[in-house]
Amino acid sequence: MNEAMLAWERDHRDQLTEAKIEDTHFFGFAGQSKLAQLIDFVFVSADLRAYEEADDQKASAIARILDHAVDRTEADTQLGEIEENAQLARQLVHDNVYGPALKDVSAALSAEVAKLTVGRQVVVTPTVRAPRPAKTAFQVSIKDGAAETSVSRQGHGFQRALIIAALKYLADRRRPLSGSRTLCLAVEEPELFQHPPQARTFAKVLRELVTSSLSGRTQVMYATHSPVFIDPAGYHQVRRLTRDAGAEHPVTRVRQVTEDELCRSLEGLVKAEAVRRRTGVAMAGSLAEAFFAHAAVLGEGTTDGALLEGCAERSGVNLGAEGITFVDVTGRDNLLLSHAILSAMGVPCHVVFDGDAGMEERKRESVQHFDEETRKEKWAAFEQQARKISGSNADLLGYLGESRSPWPATGSASAYTVFEDNLETYLGESWPSWGERKQQLIDVGEGASDKNAATYREAARTAPSDPPYVLQAMLENVRAMVR
Repeated sequence: MNEAMLAWERDHRDQLTEAKIEDTHFFGFAGQSKLAQLIDFVFVSADLRAYEEADDQKASAIARILDHAVDRTEADTQLGEIEENAQLARQLVHDNVYGPALKDVSAALSAEVAKLTVGRQVVVTPTVRAPRPAKTAFQVSIKDGAAETSVSRQGHGFQRALIIAALKYLADRRRPLSGSRTLCLAVEEPELFQHPPQARTFAKVLRELVTSSLSGRTQVMYATHSPVFIDPAGYHQVRRLTRDAGAEHPVTRVRQVTEDELCRSLEGLVKAEAVRRRTGVAMAGSLAEAFFAHAAVLGEGTTDGALLEGCAERSGVNLGAEGITFVDVTGRDNLLLSHAILSAMGVPCHVVFDGDAGMEERKRESVQHFDEETRKEKWAAFEQQARKISGSNADLLGYLGESRSPWPATGSASAYTVFEDNLETYLGESWPSWGERKQQLIDVGEGASDKNAATYREAARTAPSDPPYVLQAMLENVRAMVR
């Protein structure tokens, strides 16, 4: 570019900038016009107040509701006729009042002008300024007992509830337009200002907007930090956004997993029909919370996580502050499925499970009082169960990249911790002071018998002796996932 061209650009920079802006607006308007024919988009931002959406304006929720629920055509037609008649009446008043005087003024001015020029006359007439056409507007107020106040005077929680109620009503009542536009609701942080029961209800309403939509013409998207709004069974609809460290700048990554991808990753380990039923995922406690975690510990029940947390607390470690959560997958069969989903979502996992090597001895003792025929039947069932458990152990270890051992020994590695028999047997043999402390808590009424998570945690936190090596190794391996 030569100096003359540079000088011309400097002299005309304002015009160039204005032209670029006009082009941008033009193309933006054209794109929005095309999209508007396909999508009726409603966005509820995190800082939106209900009184903004309660105004009868073109883009507000209440205006959209009224457009679908109320026909303003007849009222506008009648008001237009009234306005037209009023304008004619005003014109008649002006003619009657000002007409004679203005006629004389016009004649006088015309006579004076005729002395200076020929062929023209001056005419002075009254101009009636019509008011702006009347338009029906609606307002929303809140009646609380005998008091009726504006929406803006309500609390934030009620305002958000009102917004959602309006959106739900809009989805239910909207009349299909030509081409049957899709209603797309985008809600930012729907959990804001909501009490827990209200938040759960809100989440249910948002899901029902989609499932109850006629012809699938309603879509709902929301960005949330609350597990209440995450349905684990709908994992394939979740998009997990993370801010990962890049070479120069942080990079935002979006992760997701489909049913087909999950079936392929678990081929030969979990039946495809079990994956598609999603029953195990729906039953897994805290799985929704794990989507927000930096790392997750997966256990067959609640006691494993409680014991780990107690060991961490006695060492001054806050696992929650490090972004680590525990997931009760409610049974061995759900370990693989939960692990595969979270791994695909970019959540590192550590699996804790029992090898159940002592099951044979326990089962043998439990059938001694039966007659011989019954013992044979029960023992056959036990053997079948043992084959299933040993195969499950081998599959799980193979999935985790370890050697497929059917009866693994107690130990902790980066991806898993296993107890040769079960957790209680290991604690009884390797940490007897934990069992004594647990019994003390039960005896003084501060603990509960059986497998009570709170009692396990407190006993681990306050037992007089330090945890055995495997538990310390498990804690270190878990924490290493987030470093």
